Amino acid sequence: MVHAVHVPLEAIPISGLDLGNARSMVAFASRLPGGLLHARRLIRRFAPDVVVGAAGYVSVPVVAAARMAKIPVVLLEQNALPGRATRLFAGGAHVVAASFAGTAKSLPKARVVHTGNPIRAEVEAIPRRPLGERCRQVLVMGGSQGARRLNEAVLAGLRELLESDSEIAVTHQTGALDEARVTRFRLALPVELQARYHVAAFFSDIASEEAAADLIVMRAGGSSLAEASALGRPMVLVPYPHAGGHQQYNAAPYVDMNAAVSVDDAEFSGNRFVAEVRRMIVDRARWHAMARASSAMGRPDAAARVVELVGEAATWRQFKDRVHS
Repeated sequence: MVHAVHVPLEAIPISGLDLGNARSMVAFASRLPGGLLHARRLIRRFAPDVVVGAAGYVSVPVVAAARMAKIPVVLLEQNALPGRATRLFAGGAHVVAASFAGTAKSLPKARVVHTGNPIRAEVEAIPRRPLGERCRQVLVMGGSQGARRLNEAVLAGLRELLESDSEIAVTHQTGALDEARVTRFRLALPVELQARYHVAAFFSDIASEEAAADLIVMRAGGSSLAEASALGRPMVLVPYPHAGGHQQYNAAPYVDMNAAVSVDDAEFSGNRFVAEVRRMIVDRARWHAMARASSAMGRPDAAARVVELVGEAATWRQFKDRVHS
């Protein structure tokens, strides 16, 4: 099976693990032996010098198989608070490449290097655009799983926002589940307002939409934060409140450095959406300061730094093999 970008893809028979759900735990335990066997066969066939684990449940059998084969492991952790897979394997990994500097505190027995979170090549290629004299273009990233709160807040406050300011435009990525509802809402608006409200389930060139935005409203996923800060965009973050609340830890450094404003999920209403955008319009000094702080936190060289660590691990493996030969 080959992905559209022509990278070979192997599917591992494994499922997610929810420690609060007995059925999930049974499913994970029952599939793990088969997943581990599949991963061991894959590693024997591919014969890698290094295995990179990008965290998440699917990495568990592959990283475990690599450890059994004494192949060095590089772990990528995109969240400030490391997940269970990273915590499980960090101590035996060659290195953990962390998106957040604070991750090291949660992994005291591991070697942790703060690389930042690798971003897509198309984001790296976009010229950095300084902000203009005022906030005009708002991008709402409501397409991720669990982002319905963002979509509902936009629908509740959008008309008031657009009617109160003729220069404001909103681009709204809704996700597939809410696309039809949001599209119906847009078509019910007056034509003049429709022209300043752009809607799609997903934008094929979302990197350009991010670069064009004067303000990004979104959850606080590691990859999204990395891209927005690499582009120097001010952010209004609404951390996903579930999954252990890990996104609140992701948001905290950006809030502390004044690169973002964080709003609790339960408080993010239509009124709050409008209020946060208006604050950026009115307080232009703060808005510009947030952009500068966001840019300062961006790490556009993160991918290159991770590649260096992978190369280091491969060199270490080759040296070890020569010593034992």
